[in-house]
Amino acid sequence: MTRLVWSDEYSVGDAEIDRQHQEIFSLIDRLDDQDMDASAMSVTFEKLDIYVREHFADEEEKMKAGAYPDLDSHMRQHDEFRDWLQSAKESFRTSDGALGAIGQNIHDFLKSWLLAHILYADQAYKGYIQKV
Repeated sequence: MTRLVWSDEYSVGDAEIDRQHQEIFSLIDRLDDQDMDASAMSVTFEKLDIYVREHFADEEEKMKAGAYPDLDSHMRQHDEFRDWLQSAKESFRTSDGALGAIGQNIHDFLKSWLLAHILYADQAYKGYIQKV
């Protein structure tokens, strides 16, 4: 397993958003813990779901305050991610015990999505939220 490691290149220049991104890294990495039982994985999914919703709300509020012109597109990406996460949670709930494989697949997708989102979509609003 390759852990998500924070790098300054991921920073959007806002300490709170950067801290939230780091916490999301940590939650995603927990999903790839091969020793995690179903109960612990379910709790981690719920924490990730709640935390991501709060993070997206904070991020969107800052983009609105900074008059970020591509806000609607960014919010659609957030909506698509939330939909995917709900689908992944449902797949986990209906799995027949293949937790390691499910956790690995979800971890890999989340890692790829999050890094791409931070490096491209989030970096695009960086200058706007720094004005706030």
